[in-house]
Amino acid sequence: MTRLRYEGKDAKTGEDRWTLHFVELEANILASLPEQLEALLTHPESNQRVVDRLFPASYEDPEEEALNRKLLGDSLMAERKEMITAVNEQLEGATKTDDGTELHLDRASVDLWLRFMNDVRLVIATDLGIRENIGDEDVVDPANPDAPKYALLEYLGGVEAILVEAVSRAG
Repeated sequence: MTRLRYEGKDAKTGEDRWTLHFVELEANILASLPEQLEALLTHPESNQRVVDRLFPASYEDPEEEALNRKLLGDSLMAERKEMITAVNEQLEGATKTDDGTELHLDRASVDLWLRFMNDVRLVIATDLGIRENIGDEDVVDPANPDAPKYALLEYLGGVEAILVEAVSRAG
């Protein structure tokens, strides 16, 4: 089970530090997500609906939107790919334990993981056709072929909540 431990302030920088622990199964799932997101961004035509949700239109006017995409599209895509690279670097630098993996985080790392998980959750929700929050009364049948996607969506939301709460408490 994912857990977060506050490590206190870094002696040199004074920044808050945390250790985020994932059991092996969770770590393996998380490790596969950057590659999947990168594949989607590298080949946006494979699921244009999801890519459009990651990069929503800024203007209602089609001409203004086309100009905006022309001016900013590449930089927005580059930012997402840089985020994926940073997540992969964090995963490569993670500490392996007997029962999983530990990530050592500062505020910038927490922000990185929140942005990454948010993007992955947005991709999953769009793929599932979810347009609004799922309530506690919305139970997915385990026999549903999309049940694993729903479970991952819920799990990542829980990890996000843990991280947001930790930063809020430290602040």
